[in-house]
Amino acid sequence: MKKRIFSLLLCLMMLFAFSASAQEVRPNVTDLMFTYTDLDLNPYKGKTVLLNFFTEWCYYCMKEMPDLKAVHDLYDEDKFEVVLVHVWDGEDETNTHNVKEKYGMQDMVFFEDTDRMVASVAGLRGYPATIIAEPDGTLAFAVNSMVTLDVLTEVLDGMGVPRAQEAADESV
Repeated sequence: MKKRIFSLLLCLMMLFAFSASAQEVRPNVTDLMFTYTDLDLNPYKGKTVLLNFFTEWCYYCMKEMPDLKAVHDLYDEDKFEVVLVHVWDGEDETNTHNVKEKYGMQDMVFFEDTDRMVASVAGLRGYPATIIAEPDGTLAFAVNSMVTLDVLTEVLDGMGVPRAQEAADESV
């Protein structure tokens, strides 16, 4: 019993140590993806980028799709981009088509992770997962579970990402 408690404490200490060091040195998501995968995020430099990893068979992935569409529509397209990474975990382009049609996402950016390399570089441990990168490409937020519109808006508003209505008001 003592060995189990010690092991648990050791794991928790390592987790907190990693979390502290991860906050000090934030990886550049844009560079990682460009260097190790076919996902080119260079067209979005200067924008806050939300990467969402999904599969169609994943219940929670599909449950969060309406929130991802809502956040896409809510924020200024000149300052924010959503990139949906379809991980081909037993799937193909037909599944992407199904998601686009079902959730009205034809105007959104999709990337086909046919060899699961992007998911691997991101350190995915399951689906769904969401990463938000600052305009300079550094990591701002990451979660390997379902995320809600409330959480996304709290994070993006906290980062100062302008909403679409704010951008329209400023241009008047």
